[in-house]
Amino acid sequence: MTDHALGARGPRSGLKALAAGSIGNFVEWFDFAIYSASIPIVARLFFPPGNDYAALLSAFALYGVAFLARPLGGVVWGNLGDRLGRRNVLATIVLLMGAATMAIGLLPTYATVGLLAPVLLALCRLVQGFSGGGEFTGATSFITEYAPSNRRGLFSAISATFTTLPAVLGTLTVLGMRVIMSEASFIEWGWRVPFLIGGPLAIVGLVIRLRMNETPAFQEVAGKHEVESAPLRVAVRHHGRQIALVFAIASLSGLGAYTLGTYFVSYLTVTIKISPTAALLANAAALAATVPLVPAAGLLGDRIGRKPLLFIGSAGFIALSVPGYLLAAQGSLSTAILGQLFVALPWSFVVAAVVAIQMEIFPTRVRYSASSIGYNLAYMVFGGTAPLVATWLVSVTGSSISPAFYLMIVAAVIFVVAFALPETSRLSLRTGAERPEPAV
Repeated sequence: MTDHALGARGPRSGLKALAAGSIGNFVEWFDFAIYSASIPIVARLFFPPGNDYAALLSAFALYGVAFLARPLGGVVWGNLGDRLGRRNVLATIVLLMGAATMAIGLLPTYATVGLLAPVLLALCRLVQGFSGGGEFTGATSFITEYAPSNRRGLFSAISATFTTLPAVLGTLTVLGMRVIMSEASFIEWGWRVPFLIGGPLAIVGLVIRLRMNETPAFQEVAGKHEVESAPLRVAVRHHGRQIALVFAIASLSGLGAYTLGTYFVSYLTVTIKISPTAALLANAAALAATVPLVPAAGLLGDRIGRKPLLFIGSAGFIALSVPGYLLAAQGSLSTAILGQLFVALPWSFVVAAVVAIQMEIFPTRVRYSASSIGYNLAYMVFGGTAPLVATWLVSVTGSSISPAFYLMIVAAVIFVVAFALPETSRLSLRTGAERPEPAV
């Protein structure tokens, strides 16, 4: 069966798959986004008073804790998804994510239970990370395997957009709670409301996913009795080089995503001393710009290939990171927005390339497992630690733009690594890197 036939179940099927996959991405990253936007209040409520910077670092560390569980989640969910199919695994994941997020909204604070508060928060974050480890790669596999072969870049990029759109809406939700109530009320109970929203969102995602059939690509593999009994072992043994390449390119995607979506709000409020309201607005504006940019880059990748996007994006980080931080450090709302846009623009090209490459470089029978390993390890090492490392760099160097050089160094490495990548837009989706076929 050709790649075109695999995706040719009618435009409505493709759009339904896009909705089913994207809703879980939305729930996952809405959960992460509201934690990101709430980090200053989390630092205040869940850690001992007296040292604001230490509390902020601790809150960032708990943000990173979720990423420790992501590789394990990726292994477990990916293995199940390649053996049993994508749909039911993704339905389970979205329910688990919503439950963990609601639990955060119900937790007691440090003033009530002392050190037990951050311990319970860490446990919730670990559950979020474990479930999230299988969400993005599974959802993108689901979407890509339904997509027409000449629109895989666009479909996977739209999937990625549903990791940034919730960041915008999550930030605006936290901002809205701050605006409509007094500071005292927000601190007392208002901060909990955005987390409690995660539960109903998860139920919506569950219903949508259960209404979908399994992907055409997986059905074909199952119909030919080619489902791997040990997909993780096969992925590591036979696709180790591709996993390493995915790890490399996803490291830049993860670093850019969590610099933009997590670190910048705290950077603007703590380091640059912008008001929390202005910082949230500026961050939401910059993230909103990526919503059309990422699909546009994905569509461009369907025309010119994935590697050119990666070259453009990594070069953009090298050229624009320092100017972006310098602008953001000027302290006004407009410069904060513009400075973050200097990071958002190259990231849009990078993520559009990465999400397509990590799907196309593996064959269907190990796609979920193999992509989960490379992607989640990269996001653990570079994504989850991005705000913590950036905060530490500013603290140690005394320079507010020091995190920009970290971005530049990683981008320079990835620019070189990109030469080793195959042009995956020309690979068969069913067989991955094993049997190249011309794009339709």
